[in-house]
Amino acid sequence: MRRKVWLSLLGAILVLAYYFWPSSHYPAHFIEPHPVLAAPPHSSGELLQVSDFIATTPRPADPYPYPIALGAVGPVTPLYSGSLQYPFYCGFSQQGLEPPQVDNQQGYGIAVVQDKQQLGYSQDCLHPSRLLWYRLTADNQVLPYQGEPLGDDEQLVRVELGTLLRFFYFVVMPVNAAEYGERDSAERWNQQLIYQFHGGVGIGFRQGSINLERMIANRAAQLRQGYAVLSSSANRTSHTYHFLRAEEVAVRLKRHFESLYGKPRFTIGIGGSGGGIAQYLLAQNAPGLLDAAIAQYSYPDMLSQVVYALDCDLLHNYYYFTASDKASWQSMAQRQLIEGLSTSEQQSVRFRWQISATQLLAGQWPTPARGASQCINAWFGLSSMVHNPHQGRLKPFTSAELRQQTHWSYWQDLVEIYGRDQHGFAHSLWDNSGVQYGLQPLRNGQLSARQFLELNARIGSWLPAAQMQPEKVRFIRQLDLPLWLSSFGRHNISQPESNAADFQVAPRYRTDTAAINRAYRYGQLFLGKAQIPIIDLRHYLDPVLDMHHLEPSFMARQRLAMQGNDDWQRIWVSHPDYTPVAAAFAALEQWLQQGIAPDSASDRCFAADGSLIAAGTAVWQPNGSCSRHYPPLSNSRRQAGAPTHGLLLQCRLIPVADFIAAGHYQPVEMTPYLPELQQIFPDGVCDYQQGDNGWPAEWPALAE
Repeated sequence: MRRKVWLSLLGAILVLAYYFWPSSHYPAHFIEPHPVLAAPPHSSGELLQVSDFIATTPRPADPYPYPIALGAVGPVTPLYSGSLQYPFYCGFSQQGLEPPQVDNQQGYGIAVVQDKQQLGYSQDCLHPSRLLWYRLTADNQVLPYQGEPLGDDEQLVRVELGTLLRFFYFVVMPVNAAEYGERDSAERWNQQLIYQFHGGVGIGFRQGSINLERMIANRAAQLRQGYAVLSSSANRTSHTYHFLRAEEVAVRLKRHFESLYGKPRFTIGIGGSGGGIAQYLLAQNAPGLLDAAIAQYSYPDMLSQVVYALDCDLLHNYYYFTASDKASWQSMAQRQLIEGLSTSEQQSVRFRWQISATQLLAGQWPTPARGASQCINAWFGLSSMVHNPHQGRLKPFTSAELRQQTHWSYWQDLVEIYGRDQHGFAHSLWDNSGVQYGLQPLRNGQLSARQFLELNARIGSWLPAAQMQPEKVRFIRQLDLPLWLSSFGRHNISQPESNAADFQVAPRYRTDTAAINRAYRYGQLFLGKAQIPIIDLRHYLDPVLDMHHLEPSFMARQRLAMQGNDDWQRIWVSHPDYTPVAAAFAALEQWLQQGIAPDSASDRCFAADGSLIAAGTAVWQPNGSCSRHYPPLSNSRRQAGAPTHGLLLQCRLIPVADFIAAGHYQPVEMTPYLPELQQIFPDGVCDYQQGDNGWPAEWPALAE
């Protein structure tokens, strides 16, 4: 009883906060010190014209006279990755630099202030290149260096920092003490190069930054071995998932490096999450950039993740707000049937008190969950970050006027590839038309026909971009605390259109097929067309409900297999207490030097103490030693019958009657429910055997 009283009181407080707390006031912590004030009316740059596939489309010649001179800025205008994106938020504060160069007096970009005097504005965030010096101590601390004697086992590191296509670039080289102050010498270099990629979730419009000291510390072992390291803030996906832009920066940065030090014997990529995605896609789209890859915590591409990640908030909206039996859906075992992802009875749902508050605001009594799922703890709020063009970010990086003028979304970052709808918004490639959520558990007898029908009738879809609204957020400024009063973006989810109390149907969303076609041609999906050694390395994080679950490693492998390239990939999985990165580098070095995969690069899994659990060609078979120890799970689209490779953004539809006649619901007899199924799916249901509706017609069909 006491708990109910407190929940009621909390709900009343939040109702008052929602209606009376000022929404336009951000607490001081959330105000960025240098907001973008205005965007210029024009931009420059060309987008590569791809008629068939990006990997076979020639890139234009690069006229820049490398190397970039010290004290100068690198090239600014893209050759082939599209126009300069505005607004563009400068990252100099986060990078620990002085303000960027003034490039206009018209108020575009950020105000550049020095000694309390405004000098002008910067729309492109340009910085002259310079050298920085660090010493790497015996215990791998990274400290500034100014010429003092080096201690035993200390390594001197030279860093060149500048801007290239407006993003920060970094050239990290191990050097001897005698090379201090010099730029061109590289006596310690072993002729091998690492390209460091970085992860995160971003939607563009940012220069970004890189934690330089952390990057040096992470690559300490390789720097001591003589590797050089390249990186750029354009290759950090917490800033952008525009992989054509990321490719051009990486290609031109490598040209700059080679103009100074010569061509490396080989280049190995490394990076986690989005940094792993980058390696899969760049290995496919830009052959020759990388010679090998260590893809950590990776998905095959961002779109494959977004398809089912954006299902999560729809499902949670159903569990908490529109299901007739909400209590049954607070069982994690019940949710896993639909979501396919990992669950835990021991963990708690993120933001559970705010979810309870929003239920109270909606006039419903809270239904606390029994445990938590990966779907909610890993992807809570992703819909507002990447999908909602009116939200995008919580922090105001730009002026209020400019925030209203810009469409903030992952889709907008790639608008030159995906195109615009009739309202001017970038096409979203998320689609759930015809998707029968829970089809597999229905077939398995784990979900009743009535549960299946209600779930699919009420789950709905995301509204078109033009109809979406920002999240409902109020701030308690004294506590620097945001109150999210629109859990799961539910005000942006379609509502049932029928007035029948016993059978309400919410409409689904079908996206632009041509936009999907362009995504395939522009290499925004990994097709398995990569022929470099790849070690797909990750900790087994499914039990802790981390978004970096194991299944995507096998999604990538299946795509490689469909192209006959699966022998290029090895899957390494370890307990979170052990990270076999050094062993991965050693295995790839041997692979590249010998030209064939060594035994040390075989599929394998590791225990917490680093010991090998199993290795070999069969360890990841369904009953293999590693599969039993670290089992891969599923996702919501696979649970709806979609293919395991995940290369399907928009299914082809067939009438429900034909689906029944073909026996696709067997052993369940769904003929008695045909009228209801036709109401839920008036345009038909997914026939996954026909492949993606956006697949280029002239391409060979996928051979699963």
